[in-house]
Amino acid sequence: MTNRFSSYLSAVSAAVLLLLAGSCNTKEPVRNEQGRIAVSISSGMMATRALSDDIADGSAIILNGSGVPDLAIGIANSDGDLVACWPDDYWDALGTTFTSECQTSQTDSSKSTIYFTGPGKGLYTVFAVANTAGLNASTITALKAAKTVDALNALLLSVASGEPDFGATMPLTAKGSLTINSWGNGQIDLNLLRPVAKISFTFVNETGGSVDIHGCTVTLRDLNTSSGYLFEQDPDYLPDHTYDRDLKIAGADPLVFTDNKSTLPIKTVFPSEAPPRLVGSRYFCDVSFRVTKKEKVYSSGDATTYSEYTFENLPIHDNRSKDIPYILRNQHLKIETRITKRSEDHDYSFNFEVQDWYEKEAYVTFD
Repeated sequence: MTNRFSSYLSAVSAAVLLLLAGSCNTKEPVRNEQGRIAVSISSGMMATRALSDDIADGSAIILNGSGVPDLAIGIANSDGDLVACWPDDYWDALGTTFTSECQTSQTDSSKSTIYFTGPGKGLYTVFAVANTAGLNASTITALKAAKTVDALNALLLSVASGEPDFGATMPLTAKGSLTINSWGNGQIDLNLLRPVAKISFTFVNETGGSVDIHGCTVTLRDLNTSSGYLFEQDPDYLPDHTYDRDLKIAGADPLVFTDNKSTLPIKTVFPSEAPPRLVGSRYFCDVSFRVTKKEKVYSSGDATTYSEYTFENLPIHDNRSKDIPYILRNQHLKIETRITKRSEDHDYSFNFEVQDWYEKEAYVTFD
């Protein structure tokens, strides 16, 4: 499932690159000796926005107060037990003597490598969590207590009400299988993914004039489940999640258009599967708003009139009229309402599209 994400999460930008350089030994990486595996973290594109914005939407990794990247890596053996981690004390009492160290290259500042000493030949599972500052205290406690593959896979993120909101720091996670040969070498490429999907709703004004829209509300029905997995699973949504939670979005009053577009507040949701219908599975969407306009009344000057619009049970399907049966982590559900001119009135059309959530590019590589 992770192959489809190979070209996004332009996450770790100059932030990671500089942050890691300040937190690790500055040495020329040594040759991967027998009995050592190298976890290489490579930066992606240079940052183009404020670092705080990149961290908030998951496009960069934050540094903690001592200049160390907010990143935890755990390696589990074929028996399903964690045997190594970085930082060394993140999962305590692992019962092993494996060690790790971080180094950066003097000749290539875009790379930093964490070397693990000890793991021998075999099949391992690697877990990575970045931006742990975005997790609440109970999730951190559960993460540090989870020292097996089963326990890590079972970790959940949950909200009591509303939708998931990580505030100023979006957590990122990844996992994958690593094979170490008899020489102690192995390689794995992991993409850090956000554990949530992004929802955006945008009005596009194609009338050639101004449009005055008030009281806009959008309801995405059965799309806001209360829990999701911390690490990606297959399938990546809980099998017993309920369909009684709606996602509600309210726009500014009136909507503010810039370059003929107005986007309502961005929302995030945990992965989910559309509820079963008579045929297949489908999400539905309700949209309502009021359009005002001034008309010249010769006897009393201008008068303001308005028209109410309510669209209910809009099926959420793609531009081929194919239902969107699920929303997965690190995806972006884009909803556009296009406003066009028709005689003295307007026409409204709706377009739904799911694409990868790709602000910037970044990847984590295990060599």
